[in-house]
Amino acid sequence: MNDRNEYEEKKSAKNNTGFYIALAICIVTIAAAAWTTYGSVTEYRQKTAEETSSPASEVKVNNDVSGQKYESSVAQIPVKDESSEISVEESSSEQSVESSIQESVLVSEVSKVDDPTQPVEKGTIIKIFSPKNPIKSNTTSDWRTHHGIDISAKNGTAVHAVRNGTVKSVYNDPMLGNVICIEHSGGYTAYYCGLTETPVVREGNTVYSGDTIGYIDIVPFEVLDESHLHLEVKKDGEYVDPTKLF
Repeated sequence: MNDRNEYEEKKSAKNNTGFYIALAICIVTIAAAAWTTYGSVTEYRQKTAEETSSPASEVKVNNDVSGQKYESSVAQIPVKDESSEISVEESSSEQSVESSIQESVLVSEVSKVDDPTQPVEKGTIIKIFSPKNPIKSNTTSDWRTHHGIDISAKNGTAVHAVRNGTVKSVYNDPMLGNVICIEHSGGYTAYYCGLTETPVVREGNTVYSGDTIGYIDIVPFEVLDESHLHLEVKKDGEYVDPTKLF
């Protein structure tokens, strides 16, 4: 009986040893498989990272199609050259500024052209130049010669230089009111009479055709006539018809 028990114990111990050996083999196998899988995953991640970090201008094309291997190729993606666009925009901007400057200079040069200009816009001559034949004055009720012309204009209306010239003097005359005397080209001297007390120009100023020099006010010796500009012009010291200037 004791021999049988001893036999059973040895058999049980042998069986246990076989079980543990089999268990150990399984564990080793599982560990090996896990390590192999980990290695594959790590390699895949590294490969993916390398592909992702490649330049944005290149995209790798898959060379494995339906099990067939092809030579790897690279698709070129055009990169937008922003620097060239900026250069074009800057160039256009510079050209625009240069063009504006040229236009401004051109306008300035045109404004200096000595073209005749009406002394008063939309004014009409209400009393003509008459140095020999007397004309009756509404203010003095007598007949007298008229050495200039009267151009209708409301008080405050702008008076313009009829041509380019230089302001010779600015003064007040008891008969003519406030006067601006301008020496124009061609040897003409014009007297713009009956202007406001405060002139726009001063003695020595250069004026160009069409420039505003003053504003309509009162001509004392013609105060009973409708509001107007009294304009006289001399050449070589003699009165001439002012309409020769414009």
